[in-house]
Amino acid sequence: MNSASKLQYGNRFGEDVKKIAFSVASASTEAQVASARYTRWFHGDPGEPEPMATSAKKFRQITGDMAVAEVIAATKENLSILGDDASDLFTSKLPAGHRMRKAIRSSILPHVPYLGTCKFGEIVTGRNQDHFAVTQIFIANFDGDLNTDVAGANFCKPRSRDFDQMFFGLHLIMDRDGNALGFDKRLGDNGVAFKTKDITTALYNVAAASTGLSMEALKARAAAIQKATK
Repeated sequence: MNSASKLQYGNRFGEDVKKIAFSVASASTEAQVASARYTRWFHGDPGEPEPMATSAKKFRQITGDMAVAEVIAATKENLSILGDDASDLFTSKLPAGHRMRKAIRSSILPHVPYLGTCKFGEIVTGRNQDHFAVTQIFIANFDGDLNTDVAGANFCKPRSRDFDQMFFGLHLIMDRDGNALGFDKRLGDNGVAFKTKDITTALYNVAAASTGLSMEALKARAAAIQKATK
């Protein structure tokens, strides 16, 4: 790989990837450099958490010779797969009578074409003549912070350019046609229902929102079931 191609690769994918490109032997191909970056997320590791472990087997591979538009398209496709698997996994574990419905929509972070989020569920928690109160549930392929005071997609800020897994919920106000009017900052932490890397914590939060039961009641139910099956 010559210096020009290394710089081009860095321009496509950011400074972190450029550093990796410079650290790889000069005989390496773009695909090999991409593999060094993407293997963990797009191919999975034996210790990968769910739903990532299941989804990674279905992901479309991203390689270093792809243009930015191709990377974005592949990432959105992979995030939709991840969201679909997350929705199925959560639904299978939620209590009977829960109100979460599957709703898949993936999006990419501005300026980072391989990182993004996927909404995989939503729960209507209230309604009146003009609008709905909805809690939307997301999975991300990175770890980051949420700031609902920032407009647009920039409210979600990754802590690094590394792949990871994070779940979060948002309280939103929607109009009668399903268009978002804004965050409901009266609820949660300024409109954020929860944010966690732990799937069990995420599941309890979704279960509470979708059933109206408290965390304590849900944990008591789980403990009783576990005790009865011993």
